[in-house]
Amino acid sequence: MKAAFDFLEPQGLVFVGLLVMTVMFARQRQRLLAAFAAVLWLITGLVICTPFASWLISTLERPWEPVKLDSLEVCDAVVSLGGGLEPSRLEPTGLRTKGGADRLFCALEMTRRGKAKALVLGGGGFRFHNEHGSEAQAAVDWVAAWKLTDVPLHSLGICSDTHDEALKTAALAAKHGWKRIALVTSAYHMTRSKATFEKAGLQVVPVPCNYVSQQMRQERPYWFKTPDVTGYGYAEAWMHEVVGQWVYRWRGWIE
Repeated sequence: MKAAFDFLEPQGLVFVGLLVMTVMFARQRQRLLAAFAAVLWLITGLVICTPFASWLISTLERPWEPVKLDSLEVCDAVVSLGGGLEPSRLEPTGLRTKGGADRLFCALEMTRRGKAKALVLGGGGFRFHNEHGSEAQAAVDWVAAWKLTDVPLHSLGICSDTHDEALKTAALAAKHGWKRIALVTSAYHMTRSKATFEKAGLQVVPVPCNYVSQQMRQERPYWFKTPDVTGYGYAEAWMHEVVGQWVYRWRGWIE
């Protein structure tokens, strides 16, 4: 029954619809349209019915093995990049967690173990009807309200992208005399992030977290399953990073 319902969800309807279009065009001898629909059906099937998309994102995670926090050197500050929270006027906490929330918790764990002397939180902006909300400030307010760390807290405000976070962190480092920072972000995002922060003149200790691929989490593999929207998320994250690296290199933000 559950498998049948999977085909009634949007991703399942798209998968079945493309197959129907392929057959329909083939029966009408419209070979070009049939071939186009068939290619789209195959790509969609690879993404949402097989481990292919998870494997793609694992190629970005694999260079960054999990670190043991106890073995890390003490850094002047730990920087948690945005992407895991957003300010909310509805939630009692004033924020809503998202898929990258592991970043904040990893950074907090570093301060708990005495591995950083300051905590810097980044993130983007969110538009309300009459003002903008800051992910970083919402996180700082929550951490301070819960008294989750004793180290100084710094908000990077509203950042437009990772490059903006790097520049604002570099300015903070110059102001406070920081020499070495720990950079916390999702493993699939670490390659571009580390290169960007180093290009901004910072000495970076990478602390990857938020491993999402089936392969890196060592889950039992599947070779085919009913349509699952999770694959779209993997494919989107992979494409965002690959294109992001090209763009950052073109702009001179990374080597």
